[in-house]
Amino acid sequence: SWWKYALLAVLAIFGWNIIYSVTAYRPPEEKKVVLGVYGYGDGVNVNAYMELVRQEQMPDMELLTSEYIVPDEAYGAMILTTRIAARECDLYLLPRTQFQSYAAQGAFMPLDVVLPELIADLESAGVSLSRGYRANEELGGEKHQYGIPTAKMTELQNMLMVDVSDMYLCLFFDTGNDENAIKFFDH
Repeated sequence: SWWKYALLAVLAIFGWNIIYSVTAYRPPEEKKVVLGVYGYGDGVNVNAYMELVRQEQMPDMELLTSEYIVPDEAYGAMILTTRIAARECDLYLLPRTQFQSYAAQGAFMPLDVVLPELIADLESAGVSLSRGYRANEELGGEKHQYGIPTAKMTELQNMLMVDVSDMYLCLFFDTGNDENAIKFFDH
């Protein structure tokens, strides 16, 4: 009859885990900013940087973090689509193909409208932004800057531990926390 005690212990552990998972505190959308990175990498450095920014520049925020979306051959694109549809991330770092597809569908904010100073600063610093301009089908083909090409941002590559040579940093069009997502993007 020892197996009854073992079963009871296992059920108690699973029950506690379920109760904790359901009742654990999660910050509201307006108190967090999430960077979605489509690639394999390590979030330790970028999360440390984001926590530093939160403490120094955005103390009213409860959470600034990154989440890696694994580009698995079988399910990677489906997981990315699901995350975008569910509005799970506020900013995205995407490869060119995914960036072009989602930008054409209107998934990102036009950075030249939302952050014209940032675009002007990047252009004056010699950063080529031409590859980040896309025509938006939702706006009748109107062209805007929807992503920042990260090819020459080696510090971003070192921080994310992801090859950013053909990737774009984008701001999701409806984050639920637009003001703070824009503030972090501008930082």
